[in-house]
Amino acid sequence: MAMNTSDQEKRQISNLPWEDSVWFIEFTLDDGDSSLQIVDKYCRNIGHIQANLTCNPRPEDILNCFMKACLFPCKGSARRPRHIVLKGELLEQFLDNTFLLENFEQLGVALAGSKATQSPGDVRWRECHFCHIRAEQRLLTYCPMCQAVLYCSSECRNEDTHGSSGLTSHGFWCSKFLSYMEDTAKLSELPFEFSSDTCSPDFDASKYRSFLKDKGVFGEGCWRREGLMSTDESQKHKYGKHIDLDNPYVLPVESCMLDDPLSVDSESSIMDWGSYYESRGIDLSSPIAILLQWPLTVFFIIKHLMNGSDFDHHINIDIIGVEKEVELIPVFKELGNLLGDRVIDIQMFGRHLHHCVREKVWTISNVTITVHNQLYHKHSPHHRAPHLVIGFNAGLAAYSSWIPTIKKLKDMKVPAFFTDYCRSSIELSSLMLQDHCDINVSDPVLNPFRSPIRTTSSDHDLPWFSNAYIFCLEYT
Repeated sequence: MAMNTSDQEKRQISNLPWEDSVWFIEFTLDDGDSSLQIVDKYCRNIGHIQANLTCNPRPEDILNCFMKACLFPCKGSARRPRHIVLKGELLEQFLDNTFLLENFEQLGVALAGSKATQSPGDVRWRECHFCHIRAEQRLLTYCPMCQAVLYCSSECRNEDTHGSSGLTSHGFWCSKFLSYMEDTAKLSELPFEFSSDTCSPDFDASKYRSFLKDKGVFGEGCWRREGLMSTDESQKHKYGKHIDLDNPYVLPVESCMLDDPLSVDSESSIMDWGSYYESRGIDLSSPIAILLQWPLTVFFIIKHLMNGSDFDHHINIDIIGVEKEVELIPVFKELGNLLGDRVIDIQMFGRHLHHCVREKVWTISNVTITVHNQLYHKHSPHHRAPHLVIGFNAGLAAYSSWIPTIKKLKDMKVPAFFTDYCRSSIELSSLMLQDHCDINVSDPVLNPFRSPIRTTSSDHDLPWFSNAYIFCLEYT
């Protein structure tokens, strides 16, 4: 039997990509002309039909208007929203209308306010880089030049590229993003058995959570902050509320292997994750690098970027701008294991930390860690000068509070190293420091002890990894 036009359109719509949005249907009368109009939450027109009625429209008219808007929207590609809302008199008349409920359900769209609910299931929502509307990826397209950022329409892409200037314009960043995308292969070049999965551009938060659950570590020990969703209650807790000194790694085999110092010969041979895992006898299926990226990054800076032989028996390290690092205090024991012949004093500085860690001191083997709940430039050291200052994943350009701290470091002329997720953040930091602090930064160095977990974003596919790059302040 041949399918009628209405059935064909319904089939088309039920296969359209979702836009994670709400559309509103309203009935209007203007000088005797009646119409049904569909708008988004910003009152932008999506579609309309002339009802040519002197009375309220029928349910069939509402459905027809909606279907036309999905297939032939005023702007952008054919699509369907997750929710539809009837406004004004339409809501009173048709909220529980069986015809509308059944047809919207067939189209996979929820009629808001009704008892029926719809869910698109396991969808990874992406976002337009310009207007930030969320939708399935198949509704969006990449910038044809950099192949990094996503847009919902050519209008958004053109406006983002040509409608503004300077740092807010994609025209400024497009060629840079292209070069950053070329770093993807080397950033993903890691020895772990799981690297092909965790370095993939579609390794989102839900997949990371599943990965941690498969490894048996999710929500335990020092893994509490890993794999969290924005809706998780733990996200609301101040940093420092949970510090597990008894079983930080959770993994029993790794916990035993990491209990003892390494030999001096082993220490000198550790250059990257492969050589570290081999020295420790850890299997490359182990996710322990996710936690150990912090102490191993400090080790790499000391041994390979600063020439560790210049230090005496004591090493004073200030770690600034801390957040989750304060809950990783137990894993810094591994820094002491790697530098077994040194006494290491670490002072951590951060804002809005949990009261239970403020001004508290931990001594773990040859490492002592003190936590200060204040910005670094407001701290007055008591007869202790740092040999090294480190800021993890600093994002210097994102927070104005970094400016007085950088000025203090400039006055102290202490070696100061920072890590960041991506080169674009480092470039912004460089511009900010030149403008506000009259100071330059070094070219970024790829960190061999970066995280093996790719951090994904909804509006682009730029390769982001925690502690991916290291750079330092250059004093004159």
